[in-house]
Amino acid sequence: MRAATRRSLMAAGLASMAGPAFAQADYPNRPVRVIVPFLAGGILDQLGRLLAERLARQLGQPFIVENRPGAGGNLGTQALARAKGDPYTLGIGSSGPLAISPIIETNLGYDPLTDLTPITLLAQTPLVLVVPAESPWRDLRQMMAALQAGGPEVLYPTPGVGSPQLLAGEAFRQQVGFAAAPVHYNGSAPVVLAILAKEMPYTFENLTLVLQHIRSGSLRALAVTSRTRAALLPEVPTMIEAGLPGFEAGGWYGFLGPAGLPEAVVARLHAEAVAALREPVAMQRIAEMGSPNITSTPAEFRAFIAAEMQRWRGVMRNATPAAR
Repeated sequence: MRAATRRSLMAAGLASMAGPAFAQADYPNRPVRVIVPFLAGGILDQLGRLLAERLARQLGQPFIVENRPGAGGNLGTQALARAKGDPYTLGIGSSGPLAISPIIETNLGYDPLTDLTPITLLAQTPLVLVVPAESPWRDLRQMMAALQAGGPEVLYPTPGVGSPQLLAGEAFRQQVGFAAAPVHYNGSAPVVLAILAKEMPYTFENLTLVLQHIRSGSLRALAVTSRTRAALLPEVPTMIEAGLPGFEAGGWYGFLGPAGLPEAVVARLHAEAVAALREPVAMQRIAEMGSPNITSTPAEFRAFIAAEMQRWRGVMRNATPAAR
């Protein structure tokens, strides 16, 4: 009797140990929710749905996009962080809530390096430095010389505190050396309208949002903020080529889960996400967003987030009060 009991206990123990492994091998066996911390329709939402559709097809379970906007992406990112250890709650993140908010916000409610599990980068979108078509500035060097000559404080529009556009504008001000202050609008659409109406002298804005106006001649592109030229604007130099050494900025987006995910689940999600991003249709749609086709390992993505936090911490430390 005692031997039988001992065998029963051993069997139960082995079953409990094997349970997580079987669950991981069977993952996913029910619907997965994918939190997008911004409104539907934007780049992050488009990327989330693009990835979710393909993961659902590849893994045989629904991947349901849930938009959780608020506080510049912080609320949805916080919801993801609170789902610790849950492989059925994943999310799409971006530079704002992952690298900028942690250095400018207090009581954020999450730390991207300890409360989240990076899986892979999805895309990087360059910004474009644009001026109205009637602007006297024909290129970046001419613009910088005029700004360095002094004069009243320059105002430039941004879509909000913590945005890549604001960071690019503030880094530009610091590196060139002139007096400027941001004017924060509620999103990028009114920023573009302000430049088209010649209410502001320049801005850094998402390539896809200004491309049609550049091609129509309403706006003039002086430079792109990526390290290499943008495929959609091959004739426009980078900021580095145009005369500002080392300048690089822009938005980036990635696929994450909460902290505490099993390594086997992370490995599978990474492999499936990379495969999804390499589909020809997915590659084309990401290219239409102005992004090169990029992916990363989970470790590379984590190191990238840490590096971005460090880089922009220095910029924000020297930012004007209006930029904080």
